[in-house]
Amino acid sequence: MKTDELIQKIIDFADNRNAGSDPFPVGPAGLTLVRQRKPTPVYPVVYEPIFCLVLQGEKQTYLGGETIRFRQGQSLIVGFDLPAQARVVTASREQPYVALALPVDMGLVRELTADIGQSDPGQGVSLAVASGRADAAVVDAMRRLFELSEMPGAGRVVEPLVLREIHYWLLTAGHGAILRRLADRDSHATRIARAIAAVRQDVSASLRVEALAQVAGMSVSAFHASFKELTGTTPLQFQKQLRLMEARRLLQAERVSVARAAFQVGYESPTQFSREYSRAFGVPPRVDKAGETVISSA
Repeated sequence: MKTDELIQKIIDFADNRNAGSDPFPVGPAGLTLVRQRKPTPVYPVVYEPIFCLVLQGEKQTYLGGETIRFRQGQSLIVGFDLPAQARVVTASREQPYVALALPVDMGLVRELTADIGQSDPGQGVSLAVASGRADAAVVDAMRRLFELSEMPGAGRVVEPLVLREIHYWLLTAGHGAILRRLADRDSHATRIARAIAAVRQDVSASLRVEALAQVAGMSVSAFHASFKELTGTTPLQFQKQLRLMEARRLLQAERVSVARAAFQVGYESPTQFSREYSRAFGVPPRVDKAGETVISSA
C-alpha cells in the first residue's frame, strides 16, 4: 500500500467515527490517530514515552529553548514523561495533518536490547525528544498495526509480532538514542526517568532536589545538569508545569473551583496560582475553566 492510500484510509477511519482533533483511539496496543484540518495555536501537552509518525502535514514541539519539527515522512520519539508545548503548523481541509502515535513499551525496548546487544547510544546526554526520518520499514509496520483494527481475530496473534518489529526499528533508528540510553538501567537517562516518576507520583508534594537526586543515585550538581539537558528545564519548573496542567484538567474536566484546583495541586496561595496559571496559559483560571483542554500526544 502506498503512503497516499494509507493517509486516505486513516482519514476515512476518523471521518466515519466522527473523530475530533484530539488523538483518537484506533485499538491495537494503544495506537491513536490524529486528523487535524487546520493549523492550531500553541497548546500545552504532557508527553508520555511515545512514537509519533507523521504521514502528512507538520507539527512543532517546544521544549525549553528548543523547537523540534516533524513533518511528512518524519517521526518523533519521546523517551519519558515531559510537559511541553506544541502546535500543528501545516494542515488544511484538502490536506489534513495526519499522524499515528504509539506508546513506547520500555520493557520491550530492554528485552530487545538484551536480544540484539547494546548498540551505540551516541555521545553525551541528549534531549529526551528527537525527530528524524521515518524509514520505510517502520512506516510499513505501523500500517500493518493500523490495519489490525479491522482484523480483531488476527490481532491476538499478529499484534505482538508487529509491536516487537516497530520497537526494533525505533531502538535502532538514528533519532532513537534516548531509547538506547534508557535501555541501560544505569545510564543518566534512566536515573532521571526514575526521578521524573517520583515527581509524577504526587505533583502536589513539596519538591526537594536533594531527595530527587538521591532517588536518581546522583550528586545534586550532576542530577541538576542531567535533568536540564534531558528535559530542557529544571526540576522545580518541571513540577510547576505538571501542577498547572493538572490544575487545568481539574478545572475543565472535573469542574472544581479555582481555589480547590490550586490547593489540590500543591499551591498554598490562590493568588500565586492564578498569576502563574495566567502566565502559562494566557488566560486566568476562572476564564479558562469554561474552555476545552487540549492534551495531545500525536
